[in-house]
Amino acid sequence: MTTVSYVHQFAYGYDEDGRRLPLLKLRLANGTDSALMVDVEAALDSGAERSLLDGQIGVALGLDILSGPSLVFETMGGGILRASLHTVELSNSELGEFKMEVAFSTGEIRRNVLGRDFFDLVQIGFREHHLTFYVTPAP
Repeated sequence: MTTVSYVHQFAYGYDEDGRRLPLLKLRLANGTDSALMVDVEAALDSGAERSLLDGQIGVALGLDILSGPSLVFETMGGGILRASLHTVELSNSELGEFKMEVAFSTGEIRRNVLGRDFFDLVQIGFREHHLTFYVTPAP
């Protein structure tokens, strides 16, 4: 049997519709100008291959979001969403700092998502019945 230990515990938060989700509060900073910062919440989504954030966040960070490599996302409803990749610095007061490439949408999105690219940087566990998730930065 494998036992997994976690350092940090977080309660699920509420989205704009009042639903409980595993939301993580982050501070994002421009990878080249750390004076440009934005605080956001993003839902942890193990079904998402990549992290996707609203493009307006990238604009607030001083990024030319259209200048990054482009990606196309297919939504659950079969729609198409375009995004551009940019490297940013993410931080959480309990988890520390991470530098990673995230996709910024070129159109409006319903919620910011941290996908499996973020999960590669942390060890994460969910207790859905308890509306709690656990995180330890990856060694």
